[in-house]
Amino acid sequence: MSRDIVSNDNKRKRKAQHCDVEGMGEVICDYEQHGATIVSNRVTIPEANKQLNLVGKALCRKHYNKLIVNAKKSTEGSVCSHPKHEIYASTARPGKTETKVRKMPERLVKYFELPHTALMCRHCLYKSDNDPEYVDSPNYLLPIEKLSNENIRKFQGRSYVLRSDIIYSESQFQELESAYHDVCAELDETRLGMSTALYLSPDINSPLK
Repeated sequence: MSRDIVSNDNKRKRKAQHCDVEGMGEVICDYEQHGATIVSNRVTIPEANKQLNLVGKALCRKHYNKLIVNAKKSTEGSVCSHPKHEIYASTARPGKTETKVRKMPERLVKYFELPHTALMCRHCLYKSDNDPEYVDSPNYLLPIEKLSNENIRKFQGRSYVLRSDIIYSESQFQELESAYHDVCAELDETRLGMSTALYLSPDINSPLK
């Protein structure tokens, strides 16, 4: 009798043939092969995914494992430590909620006065660097801007970065660079001539023949 009850429960759990979070987290749903599970209110939802309101939704096996089973295995320390995590998470687009955390940048650890082991999600990192409350603060350090390949020019085997605040054009810079190489070439010829002259000149300390 108990086996029949368990069997009926399993059928009710997998009665859905779709996934309500299909496309979330770059996970390829497998409900066509394995069906889907309706999340009941008896399931403990991990803290990091409570904002997704999963109770009552149909989840394929892969999403169920990712959002509930595997998320439960995370330790309490493996959560985002950003003070505005809940606020930022509530404004994230559906399917774009970040569940993975990484080491918080040192600049933010110092600003928020957190332990060096503090973790944060990528979504909070992006939102934080665009939040006027932080960006307008004189103590908030923005990330070092990465150089765009569009601003990098190669000339005579060397790479140079073109800035927007320079007082000469690219063509003028190349003229200066060319003149610099001409001067270097002349200096090399002068050094070579001096070395040759010294080599051919008689040694004043050698005895006369």
